[in-house]
Amino acid sequence: MIEVVSNKVDYINLIYDLITVLFLIFLSFGIILRTYGISREKFALTNIKILFFSFPVIVLSSYLFGWAISFAFSSGPIVKGGFREFAFALPWSEFMGPNLDNNQTFVNDYQKSPMSLIKFILVTWSMIIFFGSAIIERIRIGAFLILSIILGSIFWPICSSWSWSSNGWMSEVFGYHDAFGSGAFHTILGGFALGVLGKLGSRKIKFNSFSKARDIPANSEISLIFGNILVVFGIFGLFLYSINPFSEIKNEFGSYMFTLNIYGNPISFYGVLLNFVMGISGGLVISAIHSFNNNKKIFIGGIVGIVSISAGADYYHPVHCLLISMIVTLAVFKSFNYLEEKFKIDDASDIIVSHGFAGFWGLIIASILLWGYPSSMAEGSVFTNPFGQFAGALIIFWILGFIPGYLTAGILKFFNILHLSDTIQITGQDILSTRDKIIETNNIYEAEKKIISDMKADKKS
Repeated sequence: MIEVVSNKVDYINLIYDLITVLFLIFLSFGIILRTYGISREKFALTNIKILFFSFPVIVLSSYLFGWAISFAFSSGPIVKGGFREFAFALPWSEFMGPNLDNNQTFVNDYQKSPMSLIKFILVTWSMIIFFGSAIIERIRIGAFLILSIILGSIFWPICSSWSWSSNGWMSEVFGYHDAFGSGAFHTILGGFALGVLGKLGSRKIKFNSFSKARDIPANSEISLIFGNILVVFGIFGLFLYSINPFSEIKNEFGSYMFTLNIYGNPISFYGVLLNFVMGISGGLVISAIHSFNNNKKIFIGGIVGIVSISAGADYYHPVHCLLISMIVTLAVFKSFNYLEEKFKIDDASDIIVSHGFAGFWGLIIASILLWGYPSSMAEGSVFTNPFGQFAGALIIFWILGFIPGYLTAGILKFFNILHLSDTIQITGQDILSTRDKIIETNNIYEAEKKIISDMKADKKS
């Protein structure tokens, strides 16, 4: 019988949690900086404000019900039982806030730390601003916030509890394995974005009269480049989020220190770190070869490389990670224009391809390379297998991602609260800021003229 005990190691884990939070903040601000870079100037400031002010909405919805949903739905329900214990995660629970670390059932059974709620909120917000960066310059802020709550506090927590937790039913029934969120974060994000964009449509300026896509120039190349760099390294926060690095395990033979993945399996922390670096490197090599002069896409290869190995990076050999990241990145770069040309999907940040498709294929590749590996330490769990991975990927992309996004966007469109008006899409949302800047600049110009005139008068006198 294995018993996880708590002692001073918890303080080391607290420092680890703080580092994880730091990386997740890098990720969030990297996305915002990148979105500013790709926005047209007349939308740039508004896009930053909209993305940033989604944070309090996500905090409130996560606290009120999203956090509880992420525990309640681990068994389906119905698939492996009813709703799991989640009373400790309700907003009025005595164990919320300062008392969260007093609930040993939460800490031991769920392998969570008291910082987990903060990390959960930051991961959720990262997903939401990724999604928001794909639909910029045509959606109303109210519609965006509604879609953010649907994705961030309902379907992402369900997906997380099903597939990315120590007792989720997918690993127990299907043998599904997704160590670092290839499906639970990236695939559902891509599926939801595809569903929303299917109803939202393209920006007015995107396609010409021959239905050919225009290449919209970046507002700030520097913001775009530095934003992508922050995103590349910020995604490491998702890796840290998925690991319990210092777990003391007691059994009849003694006490041992292990690093555990999100499913409770012992793994090598340093091996994961090496695989992460190999994934970045493989993706960046391909993107540099393919799109060195395209500042929008050059660093996306690093993101795709990480996403492609996320499903199995806890077990992969570094050579596997290098090859997978290079192959998937090349396939993604070849398919960047497919959605635009075939279906007229205007994805401003290429979220569908770089996250949704890369995450989906990462799950399928893991099903082959990890066939027969333990999916989870939960009793009765099935070993990793192609059917479980493929079925899980389909459920996450289509049922939890695409369908909710498509239906919610369809309802908002029916009530005429989805799109910005054609006039605003043409004039931009920063028109008031631009007007005020012109007025202020004119006032300064007039003041300078008066000062120069006074100086000339004084010189003559």
